[in-house]
Amino acid sequence: MPSTVDERKEVYISDLKSSVIEKESLSEYMTKNKWKYVSYETDKAKGTLLVASGKTRPKPLTIRPNLTGWYRIFVCQGELITYSFEGYSHIDLKLTSDEFPSTVKPCKIRPFTMWTSSELFEEALWKCADMTGQDITISKPDKGYEYPANIVWFRFVPMSEEEVKAHLEYKPTRTMFAHMDGDFHAMDITNTPHDYCKPIYAMKDSDVGIICEEVINDLVDYVHPGEDYIYGEDFSAPREVMFKELKNNRFFVYKEQIDYAHKYGIKMFAGHRMQLSNFSFPFDYPLFHIQFVDDNKDKMCQARDGTTIEFLSYGYEEVQDFMIKAMLESAKQGFDGVLCIWTRGIHLLFENPIKNRFKDKFGGIIDYRKLREDDPRLVEIRCDIITNFYKKARKAFNDYAKSTGKNPLKIYLTGCYDVFSSKKEGLDFERLAKEGLIDGVIQTKLKMVELVDDVLDSEGNIDIEKYSEKAKNNLMINRITGSNPDMIVEGSKAYRAIADKYNIDYYAELPWENVRRPEEYVHCAKEFYSSSVKALSLWDCYHPRVNAISEWAAVSRLGDKESTLKMSENPDDYHRIIKVLSYNGKDVRYYSPNWRG
Repeated sequence: MPSTVDERKEVYISDLKSSVIEKESLSEYMTKNKWKYVSYETDKAKGTLLVASGKTRPKPLTIRPNLTGWYRIFVCQGELITYSFEGYSHIDLKLTSDEFPSTVKPCKIRPFTMWTSSELFEEALWKCADMTGQDITISKPDKGYEYPANIVWFRFVPMSEEEVKAHLEYKPTRTMFAHMDGDFHAMDITNTPHDYCKPIYAMKDSDVGIICEEVINDLVDYVHPGEDYIYGEDFSAPREVMFKELKNNRFFVYKEQIDYAHKYGIKMFAGHRMQLSNFSFPFDYPLFHIQFVDDNKDKMCQARDGTTIEFLSYGYEEVQDFMIKAMLESAKQGFDGVLCIWTRGIHLLFENPIKNRFKDKFGGIIDYRKLREDDPRLVEIRCDIITNFYKKARKAFNDYAKSTGKNPLKIYLTGCYDVFSSKKEGLDFERLAKEGLIDGVIQTKLKMVELVDDVLDSEGNIDIEKYSEKAKNNLMINRITGSNPDMIVEGSKAYRAIADKYNIDYYAELPWENVRRPEEYVHCAKEFYSSSVKALSLWDCYHPRVNAISEWAAVSRLGDKESTLKMSENPDDYHRIIKVLSYNGKDVRYYSPNWRG
């Protein structure tokens, strides 16, 4: 039966089978259009949980808590994977007063030494709300991946007058930068433009001040989708119609998102991955095909031994102009700025423009291909090229702003762990900042190192034949990426010095997404703020981070240094890990039946 309601006491709604209004949508079995109910017991609560497989499409359910006043609402979920290939649970929860549902999922809480994911539940804070007259709607996300869904219980903890007052008076600092991977509007033509404001709504009460959505713009070949492109499960959707709708839809989507973000005091940036390549095997999506790349095969990057690398080179003016045109679309659509993502591909190697510039500047005696990647002459040539690119980009943005009376686009760049690793790739941040070509930099968790110590000649230069031979069986580039906070801390001093000297914005990227416990993010942020880091950036913010509500509770308000340094690192302040005692009356405290081998 539903829990007894007393508005001044903690309330569990844990018997979901009895609590939902639409009982006709429940089943003892996993069916296509119904939620399966499963009895469970823990030392905190017992009742029936609800679960649906990824392929199922059950109808939404309603719970009526009949509560009045303000509560902290906690949600309990499990890592209940109904089939091994479906991934982790995602479920939509919505209060009556919410404009959008919240897509929530549990953090990856299970230690790798455990046998099964069903042994533990995670309870985390979903939101604070005045529950007077409020229902809760439970549904499966109807867009994107076919995730399974589960919900174990809701727990309502009454808030004191002081707690309510503090909650209502909190003013977001708007000092964090949030990146969203992918151009979501390009994936589904059934959404309305307003539907794509859901991520912004999810971050509106956080310290995020800039949301960067990666855009595709005219880089995509909307005209030639490819003869074998599949759209729709039955292969019947006309490709031409679909692509035209996508092309037109983006302009409405961007304007809607930008206006919506501005309503909450949040700026919107367009994220541009600066690499230009069509190679994505085995996932060959013609939607992301760039005709300009196919039409300019003679402008590809080249390795030291002359091998063609499947990226266009920024050494060619035509390539630079193409990307500037694509970035200029962001200004026309109303974005506040652009984030140029340089840390996801190759942009300059040893092609003819490098050769010609090197000869003009240093003479033709030295074979530039034999120089190590950190040779000052090679670094200088690359930095000259990228700096020239940004001189043209800045002029294009300023000219457009002057002709329209709008503010010029802000230009942010991603950099490597350290300033010099970025410089090797052509990004001379001090020069770019000094010349007024950029407005901000994000120090990311990545750098690339060329492994050449075993292919050097007697003079310490690279032996091209040995280099080419090694490439047949060995790794040539070590892409250092992922989770090394110490490398961010070490590199922060140089980034901070440039930012302070030339008055540009500087953010450091908080490592990891949905792979650590919430308190670890708080600890990492404290380490960053105790070094030279000025502000934090969150990569892949929307799907991995915001939906994992225990992680989001920890990172969403890390925008103020002083309050962050005082934040708790007690795991219980962000989530409770609940051990499962039984399912359907079967004791699983000691040996789970799923351990059958």
